[in-house]
Amino acid sequence: MLDAIVVGEYERAFHGQQLEQLTPTLLRHDLQLWLPKTYGPVDFDNPRQLALLDLLSVHSQREVSRARHRTTAALRAQAELQGRHLGVRPPYGYRLADAGPHPNRAHAAWGRRLHRLEPDPATAPHVRWIFEQRLAGRSVASIARALNDNGVPCPSGADPARNPHRGGCQWMLTTVAAILSNPRYTGRQVWNRQHTDRDALPDN
Repeated sequence: MLDAIVVGEYERAFHGQQLEQLTPTLLRHDLQLWLPKTYGPVDFDNPRQLALLDLLSVHSQREVSRARHRTTAALRAQAELQGRHLGVRPPYGYRLADAGPHPNRAHAAWGRRLHRLEPDPATAPHVRWIFEQRLAGRSVASIARALNDNGVPCPSGADPARNPHRGGCQWMLTTVAAILSNPRYTGRQVWNRQHTDRDALPDN
């Protein structure tokens, strides 16, 4: 049975309105909240401590926003300038190849290495054929139908161990369209294609 929650660094515990939303739960379960800034348990009936908590929440949200922007900028630079593959699953038609030791000494000491993408001899010809057919004016639906007629394994069928949630039965129109619209196949290194909108605090 917990009696209290001790927070060493408030930036890692809550930000914005999170603590305000959590307070009723803490009170309902008679849990104390200990913060270094309050020199002990938080008194939720003390107006000064509540004002301090509001201030800490704003500072925390600002620090989270800064850290997010720093991380995003660093990863984007690695993708754009260094050509490093930052994802886990290589796109269909590619496989992961060793690119040498990790530049970070700590990561290198742990045995971590860099990876790059290289064409997969088994599936790269199918991707090349898809683009050739599309450039020749063939429809996406016709390309998918031809792949199925020729018995070409679809992406989930070509690597079933990494796609246990998919049937791997046949090519779908959406699968072919996704390959054709992925700029990685035209030689561009892309990262962070899926965007998440969040409120960011100004850095001034």
